[in-house]
Amino acid sequence: MSGIEESTTSQGRALTVAGVLALCVALLSGWLSVVAAGSAAAAEPRPTVTVSQSTNLVNQRILVKWTGFTLAADTNAVVVMQCKGTAPKARDCWAPRWTQNGEEVGQPDGSSPGAATKQTGLPTAADGSGQVWLQVRPALRLTELGCTDRQLCSVVAFVMPADGSTVSAFRPKANILLGEGFGPLDTDMDLAFAAGQAAVTPLSFVPAPNVCPGMEHPDLSVNGAGEFTQAGASWVFGLCTARTNTVNMTVSAGSGPSGREVFLSDGVDIGVTQQPIGGALDQARPVALAGVRDKAKTVYAPLTNGALAFSFNIDDTRTRLPITSMNLTPRLIAKLITGAYQAAPHGPNAIVYLANDPEFKAINEARNWPLDLRTPILRGVQDDTIWALTSWLASDPETVTWLSGTPDANGVVCPPDWRIGKANYPLAVYTNRLEMLTNTNVPQTVYEDIVNRLGNSIPTNRTMTETGPKDIGQDKYGYHNVMAITSVEAAARMGTPVAKLRNAAGNFVDPTDPATVRAGVAAAKPGPDGVTLTNDYRSTVANAYPLTITNVAMVSTDKLTAAKAGKIDAFLAYAATAGQVQTGSFQPGALPPGYVPLGDAQKQQITDARKKIADAPKWTGETPPPTTAPVDQGGNNAAGSAGTSTGNNGGPNTPSPADPTGAPTTAPSASPSTAPVGAAAPPADKGPFPPVANLIKDALDGDPSAVVLLVLMCVSGAALIACPVLLSLGHKRRTGGWPPPVAAVLRLIGRQGAAA
Repeated sequence: MSGIEESTTSQGRALTVAGVLALCVALLSGWLSVVAAGSAAAAEPRPTVTVSQSTNLVNQRILVKWTGFTLAADTNAVVVMQCKGTAPKARDCWAPRWTQNGEEVGQPDGSSPGAATKQTGLPTAADGSGQVWLQVRPALRLTELGCTDRQLCSVVAFVMPADGSTVSAFRPKANILLGEGFGPLDTDMDLAFAAGQAAVTPLSFVPAPNVCPGMEHPDLSVNGAGEFTQAGASWVFGLCTARTNTVNMTVSAGSGPSGREVFLSDGVDIGVTQQPIGGALDQARPVALAGVRDKAKTVYAPLTNGALAFSFNIDDTRTRLPITSMNLTPRLIAKLITGAYQAAPHGPNAIVYLANDPEFKAINEARNWPLDLRTPILRGVQDDTIWALTSWLASDPETVTWLSGTPDANGVVCPPDWRIGKANYPLAVYTNRLEMLTNTNVPQTVYEDIVNRLGNSIPTNRTMTETGPKDIGQDKYGYHNVMAITSVEAAARMGTPVAKLRNAAGNFVDPTDPATVRAGVAAAKPGPDGVTLTNDYRSTVANAYPLTITNVAMVSTDKLTAAKAGKIDAFLAYAATAGQVQTGSFQPGALPPGYVPLGDAQKQQITDARKKIADAPKWTGETPPPTTAPVDQGGNNAAGSAGTSTGNNGGPNTPSPADPTGAPTTAPSASPSTAPVGAAAPPADKGPFPPVANLIKDALDGDPSAVVLLVLMCVSGAALIACPVLLSLGHKRRTGGWPPPVAAVLRLIGRQGAAA
């Protein structure tokens, strides 16, 4: 028996070994099959998409590149969009449409400066590659996508399928258009993904303003020049996350004059200006600045340096590629903003386009410029930058001669309505003086709308419809043709080139070179406060840029409490140190690209201002009302802001149509024209316990193991409650009575009920 048993045991072991070997062989074969399949798949080109910047994004343009699409050369069937999430569906994007309850629906897309986050009709080369500039927007500018550092988003590039395409028989759609007139369906995007004709790359934006605790009760409010907004938005995060001396603040943008009005009216803690209170522009106003604050108790401190720029987004009409360089003189810019080319008699040999002007040709490389060159987009409210621009024009001898009515050497003449005497130079506000340009030259109220139009190539040209004037919409890819007066910071953010301007020394200088801005600042003349600067337009410094900008803080020591002074001191200390650090891209807390850091002498001016504020008598009377965020009147920092305004929407300094100088006809208002950058957003949770929900959401954000731990904790808690209940029920079933502790509780409840 023992032998049989031994024989049986040996046979079982042999079978076990054989089974293990067979299993190993099967696993090895399967692994080799997977490797072989993977190698075959790797051999097939797969679409990829990359971007020029993927982190710390703000309201800006990024360069999107794609490869691997199997399309015929120059096929324009590629669509690029910003979407929510890193594995988005069509409804996570801002452009697609879909069918719901038998009707086609979708988000309100795309051509207005407040919402455009797609590009369509994009050509692809024979090798399957292509590129396009795409404007992307953070949560503050496009709440529907809610893109932040925590809510990741993405760029999706896919091929628009032709009608009748299937996964196995995919064909690209021919001749799709850019802009408002075209929007893909959700089924189009889904089919492209299924057929392998799509690619995704993740994006991460700057933190949402409500990342700062306590933003519902900000310590400081800052309002003024729009050119300061991006630096201020960055400093919001740097100050609220500082290890010591934290400050919660809101930053809103209007214009220099409106900022001075709001500041004097005690509607803001810190005003941002480029001119002193009561300066040249204020003196040109028929209505003097008024307010409750004592002007004599204003302390000035520099914040940022930068430059006003002639920015352009123009494509070569032959290559359809962006033109990247341009030289301009003061007189050429005067011709553009006065509409001289459009107003000229269109007879034989008449010069009716900038590109045909011999003055322009003589200083620029030969390019295929668009002949339908439009007037540049300018602000239509009283603004320090308009005053500076027209002061520069009025300081150039040949431009003054031309503005006086003398034709240039080629016969181009200034329109009568723009000549000196009919127009008072410098101008406080830019208005449309030529009736023929009513639908082609529409001054914009909100600074950021100008920036968005520049980046998306959305001109102000309008057509008349039965319901009134309507924007012509976004320029098609390869046909971009928009110019605008912006800051260098805005041009850098939108990835658009800026023109080199001829200075008084006769040199064409590039404002993207920090050395030219520093030279211009050094040549500028200080105002009566010693801090604000006026450019020396006649300076012969070889590399001095003529249109530099220095944004200056205004702080009042009138009725200033010690607590408020401490917060202002922390703000100014930050502005002089960490706020001047640049990293090459937008880094929350740092100085954004396009600005030029303050010099040592300017930092010393901040130190001097801090001392004046510290030494000023502190108010110990009635506590002032708490600072509130400025009222949104222009949508400068709100998603979906309209960009077709022709006036000031009833805000401060509304020009009278009967007054071409734009003199204000209403009393100054204490409300800034735009919404705060650092305003707190409402809680996202809608349940009965939003604070608890927010705590759990923040604790679990981005950590899968934390989710597992939370589940285990919930199970443990449920078991802790269930165990005594089940044990009590078991005791009653066995004995017919409740355990003593439970019985005592039941008796207590019975007594309470009897007493009631």
